[in-house]
Parts: sequence; C-alpha cells; structure tokens
Amino acid sequence: MKRKIVALLLAASLCAMGLSGCGSTSEPESTPTATSETETKTEEAKTEEASPASEMQVVTVWSDSAHSKTMRDAQIEEFNNTIGKEKGIKIEYTVYGSDYADTINVALMANDGPDLFSPSSNTFAQYVTAGYAVPISDLPGSESLLEKYDKKDLIVGDQVFNDKIYTLPYSIESYKMIINRDLFDKAGIKDAPKTWDEVREDAKLITEASNGDAYGYFLALQSGWTLDHYIYSVSAASLGHFGYDAVSGQYKYSDGLPIIENIMGMIDDGSVFPGYENMDADTARAQFAAGHVGIVMAASFDVAVYTEQFPAVCNWEVCDPPAIKDTGYEYKEMTRAVNILGVAKKALESKDPSKIATVLEFFYADENLAPMYEQGMYIPYRGSVIGLSKDSAIKGWKEFSTFKDNQFILRMSDPKGVISYEGLSARETLAKLLSGGYSEDAATVLKDLDDRLNGGLANLDEETRKEYIAGDGYKVTRD
Repeated sequence: MKRKIVALLLAASLCAMGLSGCGSTSEPESTPTATSETETKTEEAKTEEASPASEMQVVTVWSDSAHSKTMRDAQIEEFNNTIGKEKGIKIEYTVYGSDYADTINVALMANDGPDLFSPSSNTFAQYVTAGYAVPISDLPGSESLLEKYDKKDLIVGDQVFNDKIYTLPYSIESYKMIINRDLFDKAGIKDAPKTWDEVREDAKLITEASNGDAYGYFLALQSGWTLDHYIYSVSAASLGHFGYDAVSGQYKYSDGLPIIENIMGMIDDGSVFPGYENMDADTARAQFAAGHVGIVMAASFDVAVYTEQFPAVCNWEVCDPPAIKDTGYEYKEMTRAVNILGVAKKALESKDPSKIATVLEFFYADENLAPMYEQGMYIPYRGSVIGLSKDSAIKGWKEFSTFKDNQFILRMSDPKGVISYEGLSARETLAKLLSGGYSEDAATVLKDLDDRLNGGLANLDEETRKEYIAGDGYKVTRD
C-alpha cells in the first residue's frame, strides 16, 4: 500500500499564517519526571457505589507526556466520575519520565504492562512485528474512532503496518529555536543567530559574559530523542530530511556534518552546560527555564514545558531554526505527526475489550484536545479541533503553531524500526560522538552510520522498501 502524505494535511489542520520572528510576546511533549496519580479513597468509594466492583474494569494507560499531565488528569477524573461510572470503566493513567522507553519495553515483552501506551516512533514497528502491539480494529467498538480518519492519508510504517491501523495521529509537532533574551542582552548580542555558525559564536559570547553562572547551549545525551529532534528535525529546512531522506530512500546523517561540527566546537569552547554527557532532557530544560542557558533548540511541546512543567523565569523568545548556510533555507520545514496511543496485546485479553476502545476514543476526542491546543500543548492533526478552540494567548505558541504557505511539509516515516544493521543506533552513535567516544573524526563516524543503516535498507524486500520512499507529489524543496 503506497502511503499518501500531502501538505494539505497541514492546511486542513491549521490556518495558513506567516511565521513570526523573534521577540513575540505570545507563551509554550516531553519526557519529564515520572509521576502517577490515583483517585482518592472518596472517589473510589463513589465509583464503586455507582457500579459494582464486579462490573468495574480498570483500563491502564501509560504515557511519557508530562507537559499535559495536569490537564489530562483533570479530564480523566471527570471521565471516571461520569462516563466511567455509567459504563463501568476506571482509567488508571501513569506518566513516566526518562525511564519510559525501558519501562514500556520490559512490560510489553512480559505482557504485564498497560492496555494502552504511548508509541515511540523509534520502537513501535518492532513492537508490531513482535506482536506486542495489536491493530486498533481488533478492539470491538473501535469503528467510530477509525471512521474519523481516511486510511489513505495515514503513514505506512508509522500508523499503518501490514495494511492495518495500529495507532492514529493526534497532533503535529513543529521545531524552532528558543533564546534567553536576558543573556543575549548581557552579552551585548542584539540579534538572534541565523546560522549554526552564529549559534556557536553567540554561545561563546554568552558563556564568557556569564562568568560561570550561565552557558550558551545545552545538550542532553541521556535522552536520545533530543539528538533526533534538536539536531536533525530542527534542521530539516537546511537538509531536506531528518537523517532519513524519503526522497532518495537513503540515510544521510552525513549531511548534518556542519551542524555536528559546530556543536562539537561549542563543547571545545566550553559553551555547553556542564555534565551534558549524563544529563537528560528534563534536567537540561530546567536549566534553561532557570535562566542558565542562552540558546536551545525546541519542539512545539516545549511551549508547555517552559510555561507549565518548568515555568521559565527568564525572558525567552521563539525564533526560526538556524540554517547551515548564510543564504538561508533550501527546503521546507518538516513537521511530524504524533501518535498518542497504541493498543497492547494485553488489552485483547481483558474482560471487555470494548471498554478499552471507549477509553481510546476518549483520549482522541476533539473536545479534550481543543483546550490542550488553547494551552499550548498540542497542535491538532484534525482540522475539526480548531473550530472548537479559542485563539491561544500562551507565550510562544503562535510561532510554533502557525505555518507559512507551502513552506512546511509533513515528514514521512523512518524505516529504522523495520531494518537490521550492525553496530550502534543513530542516537547511540551521535551520543558517543558528542561525548568524545570516537578516535575517528565526525565525518568518518557519520559516513559509517549512513553506510550501516543503508546496508540494512538494502536488505529489505523491494515492496517494503518502496513504502518508505516518497512519491512524485512529495516536494521538499521551497517554492
């Protein structure tokens, strides 16, 4: 089945508006501290009173999206006290931090985890192949949710596997750069950096002017997803891809060499916040929020991180991503479709799988997503949500959630989950490189990474490989 991905998905979801530059006065998914809240004894008593314990089914949901936890908890409490009581369902919702990937992996392998879980784009295809995740259609009562989506617009290798839908797009993720204006002023820097060369220059000036109180840039090598999003995804408008190039059907991490060299240069300059080798994303972002970092790359979910999870005390501004060349971008910026829940095999073994379908539909409900959009948490994938929402006044949200005509494109799926190759993964390779673990230079390491990944691609059968190559209508160059 050939995937169909078109820019119209963005147009259908969002109002076409010009991108704002730095200095906006408006305010901003994440993998934060592990937290889990349960209902109070009083609430449990009320629930049991309304529905006999023998009929009450607990549906467990695991997530790594702490930025929306407060609002999601409130929605779940409302569900448990209303619809849940009526239908004999209680949602038990747990949000994990940086240990989520390991935790969900162990749980799914043992078939002893949640009924529904946040799917990682890096491992979900492997869970499908292993049978740990099952198609949504296997849940009785899931038809009404599936009918809201046109299957031909879903992404093979992301939402669709073996011609069946395993998860659904919930939101769209975009990427920008955020600066601490206070530190820029202190260092005497007037304008935000336009290129990665300027990022390095400004980071050094900020570090020198701060006398050990702040640094120009942060890295979080213990959270591998930051290496994808904060280096390659944020640079797609300069690269034309995000490490995997769907137009050529090849991995091209080597194209990012100028970026990697600038980051390694910032490390050599002493401009990166210390301890980055053992730092996770939450710790690093908390340092920016506290005013100790001058320049960070960010995804749209970071708006809520810096307003809700770690409220920033500094004067921060959202800016366009840095380019590689002085001439600016050659390609469109890329957005990513985010899938919030997949169905674990365990769900089909429950007393009444149709109740799990009810919970899945609750999580995807437009009326629950609309207030999250207003609060700068998610950019809706489905345009119907926009009509239910008010304009958001959250700082930084406008810059992340508005898109310039024809200069953005929804990216295709990365085939990492379906290929086999030798050696370290892309994230592990980048982390080892940036922590000084190779005797070879960056160009040699990145070329070896490309060669290993492309060797895995070459071993795929032709039909599967075609699913990850863009068709003629997929245009990544700028108009």
